[in-house]
Amino acid sequence: MAPSKRKREESAGGAPEWMCTFSDMMSLLLCFFVLLFSLSTIEKVKFQQVIGAIQGSFGRIPSFFNLSFVKPISIQPQKVEPAQRTKALKRAKEAIAKKARNKLVADETSKEVVVEGVEEGIRFSIAGRLLFEAGAADVNPGAIPLLVGIAEILNDFSELKVRVEGHASATPLPPNSYFLNNWKLAQARAFSVLKVLQADDKGKVRADRLSHMSCGEFRPRFPNDTPEDRALNRRVEILLLQGSQSEMITGVLEGSKDPKEIPNESNFVPGL
Repeated sequence: MAPSKRKREESAGGAPEWMCTFSDMMSLLLCFFVLLFSLSTIEKVKFQQVIGAIQGSFGRIPSFFNLSFVKPISIQPQKVEPAQRTKALKRAKEAIAKKARNKLVADETSKEVVVEGVEEGIRFSIAGRLLFEAGAADVNPGAIPLLVGIAEILNDFSELKVRVEGHASATPLPPNSYFLNNWKLAQARAFSVLKVLQADDKGKVRADRLSHMSCGEFRPRFPNDTPEDRALNRRVEILLLQGSQSEMITGVLEGSKDPKEIPNESNFVPGL
């Protein structure tokens, strides 16, 4: 019994043999991470000194040392506030309306046209008495040059859609009228104006840009109380629709020399 007890006492001292290998591995890992940390914090001056020493020894700098130190540039996107965008769009519409009025002023019939910026884009409102005879839907020959002038303005914005709206007053049509009601009359008048805008020998506006609709007597701009107001409600409106391409409208400000001269949209005068 004595020899076996002695063997157990001799083998009880010291750590297991695998601890030596584990300690070596941990030391190597520590050195590895210290090296990584030191390489990640290279100072420019010291690194250039090392490069100079290498260049002095070998006469040239190896390609893998051709490093450039560039400071990171933080690019912040410029934000345009919705209020600023809305204000710029309003000013652009006013500028276009002013240019349109100046272009049409040579035509004596332009006094029957109102040009203004609206929520949908630019609106040309033309009095019905200028375009048509009472109860008729054929465009008067004398009004065609005016429509051609408007078409030239529309063609300056060739990617934007154009809608022609026919409007009537609340006055009932006579029993012998060719049209069933004011709704049909307004529709026929809008289509007649559209044909002039589209015609190759007149407006030359692309057909894929054009559409027309009838509003009947349901969108009056003035009360139907007096003959004068009813006459103003009988009209055709041509809308240059900005749609989702409002930047095409705001781009006109780049060509405006003096934005202060742009009239206020609120200064709306019928028949201007």
